[in-house]
Amino acid sequence: MGFILALLTGLCFAISNILVRKGMAHSQKDNGVLTTLLVNLIVLGGAALLFRLLTEGQPITWQGLGWFALAGVFTTFLGRTTLFMSFRHIGPTRGTAVKNSAPMFTVLFAVLFLGEAVAGLPLVGIILVLCGLFIQGYYMVQQGPDLSVDKGRERKGYFIALTSAVVFGIGQAFRKPGMEIMSDPFLGAFISASVASILFLSVEARETRIFTQIKRQIKAKNIYYIGAGVFTSFAMICFFSAIMFIPVSYVAVVAALEPMLTIILSKLFLRQEEKIYGYTLAAAFTIVGGVAMIILFT
Repeated sequence: MGFILALLTGLCFAISNILVRKGMAHSQKDNGVLTTLLVNLIVLGGAALLFRLLTEGQPITWQGLGWFALAGVFTTFLGRTTLFMSFRHIGPTRGTAVKNSAPMFTVLFAVLFLGEAVAGLPLVGIILVLCGLFIQGYYMVQQGPDLSVDKGRERKGYFIALTSAVVFGIGQAFRKPGMEIMSDPFLGAFISASVASILFLSVEARETRIFTQIKRQIKAKNIYYIGAGVFTSFAMICFFSAIMFIPVSYVAVVAALEPMLTIILSKLFLRQEEKIYGYTLAAAFTIVGGVAMIILFT
């Protein structure tokens, strides 16, 4: 069950990526971040409330809430903020390529600090997945647009992108102790999204009139951004739920199919916008092979 939920995590995030790209074609001045955050709060809040009403649920503890909040700060807020910062220095292609190494840091943190054991063929599978991500990331970096001659700016961009991968990877690991204390995936996802949204809106409020922006988003009603928010909500619920069945290191690695699934879905639904290269196929087979080994030999 845990592996199915982890696979659904990657699939839902991939569908969300496609919907965001479709939404950008209809709203060129809006990247959809605010809309997806608002939808996250509505969907996750409703799911958490419904779950509590229909089941007894575990008692809410400050310690559990703290871990969920910390996960939200590291993943959605710091991870996304630093990723967007890296785009300004090295572009979205290179920034995303580096950020996709996040599962490696989830595995390292889970093994070193959370006591998870990874050995045998599942370890080989994890290594294969990471190698596949490296292959895809390496060629994405090589094929990115030419950068300026300012090497200092380039190094800074790569450092910021790596920081995004580290905080995002560690943030995913923080979800595990929260679920061990309070095994409510709906509340965990809602608290994480809420804290990240509050921080994000606080930062945005310094540069723009946030309530005006919210009203504008509501009036625009970009159906693709709304759909993206729904699927990211499902993805978060699936990730938190998967941790109840398998180690968080396995969940993070299996969910790392997201970039490959995004490319496949892009080819199917954005045929004129996406081209699949040989290195993409090599990376895909390596990642899928690694995921298969983790599932079959765990």
